[in-house]
Formats: sequence, structure tokens, C-alpha cells
Amino acid sequence: MIRLPILAAALLLCFNLNAQMMPFKNYGLKDGLNDNNVQAVIRDDRGLLWVGTDFGVYWFDGKRFYQPQIKTNIGQLYVNGFYKDRKGVIWTQTFFNGIYKYQGGKFFNYLVFPLQKNAAENTVDEMLQVSDNKYVVIDQNCAYLFDGKQFSIFDPKNSALKTKTNSVTQLPDETIVFSTDEGVYFYRLKNGSPVKAGYALKGKAVNKIIALKKQIWVLGPQQLSCYYNKGINTFSGLPEFIFNDRPIKAITASKNEDIWAIADNGSMWAVDDTVFKIKDNRVTRYTSGNGLPPTIQEIYCDNEGLVWFADRKGLSMLGDEYYEFNSIINGRYNNPVSSLALDKKKGLWIGTVNGLAIKNENGYRFYRKINNITVGYVSWLNKGKNGVLLAGTDAGVLEIDEKSVKQQLNIHCTAVTSDTNGNRWFGGINGQVWKYNGKRAVSMNVNRAVNEMVTAMQIKKDDLWIGYRDRGIIKYKIRNDQLIEATDISSTLGFPDMRIRCSTVDSKGNLVWGTRTNGVFIFSSATDKLLAHINTENGLNANWIKDIKCGAGNQLYLATNSGINIVSGDYKTPAVKHIKINDDNINRETNYILPQGELFYIGTNEGVLDWMPGNALRDTIPPPVYFTKITIQGLKTFSTEPYTAGAAKISLPYDEHFVSLEFAGISLKNPENVLYHYILTGQDNEWSPLTDRRDVAYNLKPGSYTFKVEAENADGIWSRQPAIFHFIIKPPFWESWWFITLTVIVILLTAYSAYRYKLSKILALELLRNKISTDLHDDIGSTLSSISILSEVAFREKEQKSKRILSEINERSHNLMEKMDDIVWSISTRNDTVGLLFIRIQQFASSVLEAKDIEYEVNIPEKLKGMKLDMQRRQHIYLILKEAINNLIKYSECTTVSINAGYAGGKLKIEVTDDGKGFDPEKIQPGNGLYNMKKRTAAMNGRLLIATAPCGGTKITLCVEIE
Repeated sequence: MIRLPILAAALLLCFNLNAQMMPFKNYGLKDGLNDNNVQAVIRDDRGLLWVGTDFGVYWFDGKRFYQPQIKTNIGQLYVNGFYKDRKGVIWTQTFFNGIYKYQGGKFFNYLVFPLQKNAAENTVDEMLQVSDNKYVVIDQNCAYLFDGKQFSIFDPKNSALKTKTNSVTQLPDETIVFSTDEGVYFYRLKNGSPVKAGYALKGKAVNKIIALKKQIWVLGPQQLSCYYNKGINTFSGLPEFIFNDRPIKAITASKNEDIWAIADNGSMWAVDDTVFKIKDNRVTRYTSGNGLPPTIQEIYCDNEGLVWFADRKGLSMLGDEYYEFNSIINGRYNNPVSSLALDKKKGLWIGTVNGLAIKNENGYRFYRKINNITVGYVSWLNKGKNGVLLAGTDAGVLEIDEKSVKQQLNIHCTAVTSDTNGNRWFGGINGQVWKYNGKRAVSMNVNRAVNEMVTAMQIKKDDLWIGYRDRGIIKYKIRNDQLIEATDISSTLGFPDMRIRCSTVDSKGNLVWGTRTNGVFIFSSATDKLLAHINTENGLNANWIKDIKCGAGNQLYLATNSGINIVSGDYKTPAVKHIKINDDNINRETNYILPQGELFYIGTNEGVLDWMPGNALRDTIPPPVYFTKITIQGLKTFSTEPYTAGAAKISLPYDEHFVSLEFAGISLKNPENVLYHYILTGQDNEWSPLTDRRDVAYNLKPGSYTFKVEAENADGIWSRQPAIFHFIIKPPFWESWWFITLTVIVILLTAYSAYRYKLSKILALELLRNKISTDLHDDIGSTLSSISILSEVAFREKEQKSKRILSEINERSHNLMEKMDDIVWSISTRNDTVGLLFIRIQQFASSVLEAKDIEYEVNIPEKLKGMKLDMQRRQHIYLILKEAINNLIKYSECTTVSINAGYAGGKLKIEVTDDGKGFDPEKIQPGNGLYNMKKRTAAMNGRLLIATAPCGGTKITLCVEIE
């Protein structure tokens, strides 16, 4: 190491960055951080960034802030700092709420004073693991030893450690180093107990010490000092380096042992901060002019090389310093850059929409007017073979050297190209073409001239290709001072939407044309044939191509209205890389590219971007991928911790088949360029195409599924392991094997039952037929036989006896007709309602009751009349009622009869009531009529009740189930 003198070395070694904008990326309320007063930052082993605020802890995955729930003992969770121990466990230090350990998906709280939960003494400023199970905790400037459960004062005999401790660190040999207001104390642990090992810088206030492999940095109230690391003997000599340019309030170190320091501006609310980076004793200063956020409270350097700034406006990140940005402001407004070029002495000239500018040590020198003529819009800058730099402007063609700008030609030209002889060819705003040999410009005679702005030109031997603003491309043959049209490439030949804006020649001699709305066209200069068309459909992120340059390996650099696109490989299947500058202060629209070796000057709408892709280190860290949310039917129906790589396997019912998953690949360096692919085994046969979407939803059939998702970072590095979620959607019970088996059995039983039912109906019909046959044989046959016998007797007997016999024949014939009528009525399907049954009963009742002068009434509700009765029930009911009416006529001596019907509970209820003399059921021997009534009732599974008493009339009630 080079030993530097002990003086204000920073004044000699500090390099300002002027107003160059550095690649700071800012996050705050607009990105979902609910509290923008950030106190502390750290990254865990999952890759997540922990952000501590006045209102709790947030996890940041590059795109989204998530706030885990943490229970407090008092008030809000005011985060004071973070610490990651040797096992990767994150500890959160707070005001008033002690410390929290996050382990196994849960937060565990530890208080220095557990009996005083409301005490300010539970404010932890810093902690450090000093052995496998011992921690040093600084609470209210007092050092404690913490064994994972209880706290004890670190050294009760050392008053400085009890009231004036500022910070703690540990040397490689595990010596514990305390920074106090009275100097530096060294301790070692012996059998788990602290033993004092040394004391240095006696009486000097030390705010913080950072111990590196070869250096120890000491932060005091007035200066920052660097010592060669000699363990407890470090401070026996003089410091190697002293930085006292500004008071420093906080320091931190990166994994590369760079020191970052925050200047103390005298107030914790100071808006304009200054940060210093000390690398190899070289100091770089960052201010708001470089994009540094205001009111910085802490700097954290992660293992990926990213530098994080916790400030009162949110959170900022500084990645690889691969670009610098210089805004071009003249007056109150930015000046969009239209072209760039270097003069003979490498001075950078900038063409803008409002004049010329050259970059110098103090910023820019502007040229708005030349000889009182407004320069206006600069269409192009071109350096010829002789090194002379020309500019095409509204004021004509201007010649530029490092000291002056003068008008060379009074022509308004909007495009330029050069031939192999050193001649320059100009295209005009109205389609004119000039040839300029350095002394005079000759106007070319164009046959079939196009009255439209020339926007790009290329010359190959005797062919001049001209691109027009809206007309497309025309190839001309050069014949002396004439241009003869040879090929028309426009909508007339099947090339619509050819609004040319720029062009170049690639390393193979092909002509490349950029358009306003349709990407890039590549034509062969030898055959005029289209070789390829590249736009957003095959890789570009924008179709407005403002400038094209060809680089090494035939790469095409495209300036678009959405950043830089780099096209490589075969034109028909191009590989396209999108270069996005993730800086809120820089507009993503790019207008012009000027390659200079490893440096690219890029013109934007706000200034010039110095892009150094070689400084952008390749991101070789595989991005871990996690689930952030899994929902079923739009609801979170089971527990899964956010940022879980392997969710628990679950089983879902058949009606919970809509599954949505959200996931995140952690790559904080370039989170905008993280891509994903996924597969759902059980449904998909291959992985999905790459996408930047972080969610997917499925509407699934029953089955067993496994969802896998992987992430790819901006440099093509994939996750080591996918995030996996197994789940089963059970089939509905009617698709289960047992239900299908049961259904088959039921169907078979139903078919068998249907067969038995049909068979029973056939048997019933057969029985009915037999019954009808029997009735006909018994009733009608016997009646006819008796009529036949009586007729023969009547012929042989005397007249008086014959009359009696003929009367009996007449009666029996009448009964036979009545029975025949009853049989025909009962068989007919037209009489299958209750209403028609009662009409039949009423007809019978009227014929017999009126003959006996018995008053009667038949009552049936209207709703009952339409109800159906099968044939057997209809016949049984009719004959029961008929028998009841016959009996009351024969025996009751009644004067009135009522027949009433009703329906309730699925049963038909019929009552026959008379006011006759009644009888004593105990003294009457039942005859065939009553026996038949009960038999018919039993055949219907009905109930027959006879209520009577001597001199009390009779009521017969019949109850029968009907549908």
C-alpha cells in the first residue's frame, strides 16, 4: 500500500462527477412503499431486500413491496436497523420494542428489559454475533451480552461501555472491538465470559470502526482515518490515510472493501447530501447533481455489488456505473438531441432541435445563431474523409471546427451520405439532391422526382438509394448529373408503411433501413431483394427506429423511442437485447447513436448518455423464484408464507377448481428484465413461452397437478431450482369409482324392478281379466241360467204363477244389465277421475234414493274432481259405496243421506251418513255385503270405519291413499 501523508488527502484525491447523472434507481410511495422514511436496509439469504421504516418492515423483490405482520409491545414498529447473523437469520432492531428474530416464517421478540415493556430502554441501536451463541447488543449506549434468551451487562466494571458505547465490530481473530466516546476497547470471550484485552485512542471519541482484512477504518466526530490492520496493536502507529474534507456521520464497506461515507451536513433534515466512495485511496464525490437522493440515513452494500441508500424520500439503488448522463438545458427547457459527431480533436458536437452545442469542461457551449441566422433544427452531423465536420440545419449546411461555426452552403438539406471519392450527397426537404465535392454543390436532375423530404441516403458505386419520409425507398442510377429511377420500393410494390427515418450499411454490404412505424427492413444492395423485416413481432420492443449503427460481429444498434435494441445473429431469426436505462431522471426515448470503441454516445430527448456497456458486469447470480400468493376460487383458502419456493401439497374439492398463482424471481439488479416460464404437469405438455408476467390462473378439471415456475435474469441465467406447488382436485362424488359402481348397481336394480313391475302389471292385468271372466261367469252366467230355467217353468205353469216368474225374470235381467254396465264403466279409461266416480255414484244414488223418497246430497271439492284413480281403486270404491247405499235403503229407514268427499295428507276420504235407526254392531251378524266392503278396502290398503248406534244413524268412512 502507498503510504500517504497525514493531511487533507481527500482534497488532492477527490474527483467530482460534475452534473453527470449516475445510474440511481429510486423507489418510494409510487412503487408501493407505504412509508417513505427508510431507516435501514439489508438482504436476506432468499435475495429479498428488507426495508426498515418508521412504520414497520417491508420485503422488496424488485417489483413489489410486501409488509409482514409483526406484533409490537408498544406503539408502532419503528425500525432502527437490521443485522444478519452467521446462520443468515435476520434480526430487526427497533425503538422501544427491542429486537425481533425472523426464523421459520415467524418473528420472535426479545426485550432487554422484559418487565418494562413501555420503557425507552428497549431501544436497540446495534448488535453483533461474537460466538456461536453469544451476541453483543447496544441499547441506549450500553453494551449487553445476549445468549439468545437473556441480556446481561457486558462488563459491569467498565463505565464507558455502560453509558458511552457507540458501535461494535469484531476482528478476524474474534477480538471484540467497542467504539466509545472515550476511545476503543478490545475484549475476548473466555469460557463465554468477556475479558478485557486492550484499550486504544484513549480519551478520543470514536463513533464507528470497520475492520477489513488489511485495514481498519475509524470514524470520529471530525475525520475518517484508515489504519493498517495489526489487531489490538492497530492504533499504536499513525493512520495510513485521513479524510477530513467534510465531517462524516456514517460509514459502511462493500464486499470489495470500498468505503462509502455520508457527509454530515449539520442537520438530520438536510436536503442536499454528499456521499463519498473511497476506493484504493481515491475518493469519488456524489451529489444531487449526479442523481444522489436527498436526506440519506444509511448506505448498505449487498453481496451482488449493489449499493442501497436509505433516505427520507424512500429507497435508492446504485448498480454498475455503466453510464453517465449529461442533460442539455438552455434556458428553461431541455433540448432533444438529433445527431452527434466528434471533431478532429475528439470534441463532442451535439445537434439539437434548437441549434448546435459542443461539450466542454464547464458543460456546453451553444450556437443558436450564425450571422444572425437561427440555426434551428439540426438534421445531421457528418465528418468527411478530410476530417471536416458539416451540419445540416435550418440555416443551411454549416462547417464546424473546434473554434468556430460558419455557413458553407445556403441549402436546406435533411440527409447526407458520402461516396468513395470523398464527395458528399445531400437530400433536401422537398426531395432535392445535391452532390458536394467540398467546394461547390451541384443540383442533380432527378427523373420522376418525388416532392417529399429525404430522410436517409446510401450510395453504392453508381447506385444512390434514397429514403423518403412517407414514400418509401427509391434506387437511382447515377448518370453524370442525372439520377435515373431503377427500383421503387414502396406500397406500389407490396411494401406498405415504409416511412423511412434512418439507414446504414451492415458489415456484409446490405442496406438497413429504419422506419417510423414498422421496424427495420434489410435489402440486398446487389439484388434489391428484401432479406429480412424485423419489428415488434419478432423481438424489437418498439417500431419507431430513429437511428441505426452497425457494430462488431454485424450487430445492429437501434435507437428507438423505447431505448436501445441490439440485434445480432441471423436476420431471419434475430436475437434482440433490450437496453433500458433504469433511471427515473432519464427519458427512455433515444434518438441517435455514436459508437466510439467501448463508449457509446446516445442522444436522448433530455441530453447525452455516455453508455459504457463494458462496465455493466454480467449478472451471474441465478435468480431464486418464489410464490408470493396462491389463491383458490379468488380466496386465500390455505396458509402459505409469501416468498415460499415449495408450497405445501393440498387437496381441493371438485368445486374449487379455479387456481391462481403469483410468483417473483429475485434479481434486484435488473428486475425489469426478469422473465419466466412455467408448466402445469397434468395439463401442459411443455413449458410456456418466456413472459414477464408474474401471475397465471387456471380453470381445471379434477386431477393431480404440479405447477413449476423458473426465472431468468437479464443475462440469461436461470433459477437453480423451480418453485413447485403440488395439488389435487378431487372428482365430484358422481365421478368417483364407488358412486359409479353404486350407480351401475342401482341401474341394474331399477331395471330389474322395472321388469318385476311390468311383470306384476301383466299379472295384475291377467288377474283382472280372470276376475272379469269370473264375474261374468258367476254373476251374469248364473243369472242367465236362472232366467233360462224360469222361462221354461213359466211356459209350463199357470198364468198367475207365470206372472210371478216373469216378474222375477224381469228383475234379474235388470240386475244383469246393471252389473254389465258397472263392469264396462270400471274398465273404461275415460272414467279415471274422482269427479267422474262421484257422478256415477250420484246417478246410482238418485235412482234408488229418490224411489224411496229419501233426500240426499253429494259433496265433492272442485280441486278433487280432477285427481286420477286407477281402475281397481275406482271399481272398489264404487262398489263399496254402492253396497253402503243399498244397505241404508234396506235397513236404516232413514229420510236423509249425505255423501261427502275430501282429500288430505295424500288420502281420499269419503263419508256416507244417514239419519236412520242405526244398529248395535255387537248384536248384528255381518253379512256378505259388509264382508265384501272390508275385503275391497283391504285390497286398496285402505281403512273402513262404521260409526253407529241404535236410534243414532250410521256413518261409514272410507280412507284410501291416492296420488
